[in-house]
Amino acid sequence: MPGNSRIEVWRINAKPAASTLPGPRYQPGHLDQWRSLLDHAEQARADAFLSPDHRADYIVAHAALRTVLARNLGVPPASLSIDAKHGAKPALIAPAASALRFNLSHSGGAVLIALAYGREVGVDVEWQRPIHELDAIARTVMSITELEAWSRLPPAGQFTAFYHLWTRKEAYLKAIGLGLFREPRDISVPVSTEPLEQDPLPAPVTVQDQREAGAWRLCDVPVWESFSAAVCWQGSDAVDLVLSDLTLEEIGR
Repeated sequence: MPGNSRIEVWRINAKPAASTLPGPRYQPGHLDQWRSLLDHAEQARADAFLSPDHRADYIVAHAALRTVLARNLGVPPASLSIDAKHGAKPALIAPAASALRFNLSHSGGAVLIALAYGREVGVDVEWQRPIHELDAIARTVMSITELEAWSRLPPAGQFTAFYHLWTRKEAYLKAIGLGLFREPRDISVPVSTEPLEQDPLPAPVTVQDQREAGAWRLCDVPVWESFSAAVCWQGSDAVDLVLSDLTLEEIGR
C-alpha cells in the first residue's frame, strides 16, 4: 500500500502500437477472463453498453483498476467490493481500507489509475478527438482568466491547449468528488499548448477554485501521442509521484 506521501499513477495503453485509430484491440478470450474479475454490478454496467468497443473499454479499465488495487492490498482482484453509486466517487467497501483512495479514467483505449493513501486523488486522460465549435465549448468550461489566456494562443495551438486544460480541470473535479456537479468556470488551471514541464514528472501547480477551500495540487502525466492526462491530489506538502505501466497481459495477476 502506498505511504501517505506516495501517489501511484498507473498507465495502461490498449491501443494497437502500429495503429493510428483510437479504438482498442482485445482477444475475446481475454475479455471474458477480465470480465470475470468484475462484480455483478460492474458486469451489468458493462453489458449495458451498446457499442462493443465501449463495452470492452469498460471491462479492461475496471479489471485493470481491480488489479492495481489488489496488488496494493495483497488480495485477489475479484475479492474487492467497490461502492460505485452513480454520481458518487467510487470507494472501497471491503477489504477494510478506508485510507486508500483511488480514481480511474479511460478514453480511446487508454487507461489511467491513481492511488493515494490518506488523501483524495483524481485523474483524467482524454484522447484528443476532433471538436466542432471549439470556441463555443471553451466558453462553457473556462474561467475568465483561462479564456483570456486561451484566446491569446495561436489558433493552431488552441485545440491541444483545450485538452490539456480540460484534463487538468477534470482531474481536480474528480479529486474533490463533484465532477460534473460543479461549475467548471469557477476553477482555473494553467493554460498551455504543451504539457507542463516534465523531469520526469512536472512540478505541481495549485488549483484556483472560487468555492472549494483547502489545498489541491495537480500536474500533467506523460502519456501517448494524441492524448492528454493529469493527476490532482489533496494537500500542499511534498509527494512522491510514482509512474508505472501495466500491460494487458498483467491484468488479473
